[in-house]
Amino acid sequence: MNQYFEIALSAYLLMGLYLATLGPAGKDIHEEIDRARGTSLLNAYLDREPPSELKLLLFRVLITAGFVLLWPVFIHGIVKAQRMAKEDSQAFDNKLSQGLWFQYLGGYGSITCTDCHHNESITSFTHGRDSSTTGFQCQTCGAFAAIHSGGPGRASQYESSLTCECGGQLEREKVLFCPSCKSQKLSYNMDFIT
Repeated sequence: MNQYFEIALSAYLLMGLYLATLGPAGKDIHEEIDRARGTSLLNAYLDREPPSELKLLLFRVLITAGFVLLWPVFIHGIVKAQRMAKEDSQAFDNKLSQGLWFQYLGGYGSITCTDCHHNESITSFTHGRDSSTTGFQCQTCGAFAAIHSGGPGRASQYESSLTCECGGQLEREKVLFCPSCKSQKLSYNMDFIT
């Protein structure tokens, strides 16, 4: 009986060690060590010295040992979080493959249609201390509009103005298209961001 217990304990610990180093938890542990290390910019901003490599090594050993001992408690959450991150990344890639979206552009710049070479300046989103300007596109005629808002928490002030001069709906949550030829094959060149 004692021999079976030792085999089971060894298998349990080896499985935990594998999961904590080469398995799904290894990446999370590595990321935690990098967060503890900080970047040179963050360390300068916080006016602190980066932790010594010995402290980081001890931290890694402590986290790894804790995971090896308690891996059945953590493994489900880690695998689930990594699966969700992968699905989110694939959904993001799929969305970007459709074309340009306002929410993934920044600042002020210009779009160029790769089909008809139409070029136009647009505002995606810019802000100041007490106001912001948000870009929209009419889903009927394709015209771009930049609507000025009175600042944080006041977006409802311009909701009634989300109608284009042609009567179409101004949208921000749709793929951008060329106002000239309606193609979604656009490129964006940002001039500035705030």
